[in-house]
Amino acid sequence: MKLIKWLCLWAALVGTSVVATAEDYPNYGKWDDQLTPIEAVGRFQWLQKCYEGLLIETWERMYDVTDPTSTADKMNDLRNAWLFEDGRLKTHAQYLTFGDEDHENPENWVAGTHPNQVCKTIPRGYQVIGLQTTFDYKPYCAITSASSDYLAISRVTIGNYENNSDASTYSNFSGRIVTLNRGDSFRVSATELKSHERITGTWHVFADWNRNGALDDAGEMIVRNQASADGEVTFNLTVPDDATPGFTRLRITTDIAGGYDNPCYDIQYGEVEDYTLMVN
Repeated sequence: MKLIKWLCLWAALVGTSVVATAEDYPNYGKWDDQLTPIEAVGRFQWLQKCYEGLLIETWERMYDVTDPTSTADKMNDLRNAWLFEDGRLKTHAQYLTFGDEDHENPENWVAGTHPNQVCKTIPRGYQVIGLQTTFDYKPYCAITSASSDYLAISRVTIGNYENNSDASTYSNFSGRIVTLNRGDSFRVSATELKSHERITGTWHVFADWNRNGALDDAGEMIVRNQASADGEVTFNLTVPDDATPGFTRLRITTDIAGGYDNPCYDIQYGEVEDYTLMVN
């Protein structure tokens, strides 16, 4: 069975990023499989422990299999192609990602990101669908909701970007990147999914404009204690002129119980969604 197209692997060998386009695969990258360079190394180590044969087959589609090569050398070739350059970890490292034939992830399955994680079976119908490329983003505090049974986020629009989703206590959409320019202003709307028409959520929105890994600096709370109207909340998202360029986090929360000004506090009855902004 072909695990990955030869063209994708050749591009990886010469250092080209392979990313499916949104037009071809609208759900590609929508699930939580956007890794840091360190996590990309962990992904490789986990695959080497659990699915070394898959890595060997991948190597054989990239290199000349007529030359006798040890397994150790094959693994080193892949590390150097995807992860390291002159002995240093690449900022834009690459790693294998998995999905079904439509590049979707209906099982919400992701491969491991650390060699100490237990091995798990790749879902039936899944395969390697390409190479993801890491970007330099900061680790952010974990946050979730105790329950999304009564209130959740069903849709978020940022300018021309739109994302629809089912109810969850926490949704990580960091694989979907919204590009913004410093000084620009965008209309944002978020729609509630609620169990009763009388339920109203209180919204908070945070953006890490200085890219320091925190969402509670001055000017980074975009929305505070805003109640929805007819199941929707709208606001303007203005990118500061002095925002630090690069990839950063946008966090949106809604909570029946009111939510918190602290972007790291778990909420009670609602949902948290994280997005990635690319600030130019």
